[in-house]
Amino acid sequence: MAVLVAKTHTARLEGGDAVLTAAETADTKPIAAKLARFRKAHGALRAADEALGAAEEKLRAAQQKVAEADVDQDDRVDALANVLVSIGLPRVNPFKGLSPVVPSRMKVMGYGDEAAALVKLTAKVRKRKGLTPAVAAACKEAERAAKSVVDALAPIGKLEGAVTTARTRRDALTQPWETAFSVLKRGARSADDDGAAGLFDTLFRTTAEAPAPKKPRAKKTPPA
Repeated sequence: MAVLVAKTHTARLEGGDAVLTAAETADTKPIAAKLARFRKAHGALRAADEALGAAEEKLRAAQQKVAEADVDQDDRVDALANVLVSIGLPRVNPFKGLSPVVPSRMKVMGYGDEAAALVKLTAKVRKRKGLTPAVAAACKEAERAAKSVVDALAPIGKLEGAVTTARTRRDALTQPWETAFSVLKRGARSADDDGAAGLFDTLFRTTAEAPAPKKPRAKKTPPA
């Protein structure tokens, strides 16, 4: 069996859980203080990691809303282009004279930049003479879609900041965890030497399977 090690955040949390679970059925009196210290450090790290996970989930959900709003925004760009073609604007570039950005380029702009360009475009379209109901409706839908993107983008910066703060807090607790883990390990080894036989193995030995040994290469038979 191998000795438990923890080199990643996931490994620390899983390994720490395993140690504390094993401690519930072992006589840990010789290392009670060290175990209490580790339990506190582990609890703090787990809480911070869960807080980071929650912050990341909120950010992912907000980013998904932005992506969904942008799909609708791209559709509105196409719809406006089509209706402009129907009233005589060039099929190759229905936005000619109204925007420096062609429809295909507008749809691959950044979310906010596309929204801004679309709103500027609709403002120019609305100033044209003989605005038909279909064109007016397409402009309204385009403006609605652009606003939805802008609204969806609004909380992103704050949520990104929350993720950064949560990650910094989590990472700051790594060293205290590592220190408490090492102290507990040494304490368990020392307790073993002092008569608490098997305590170290109970807490820190893992039954993880070792990688299968490589098969030796077959020797080539020399030519006759």
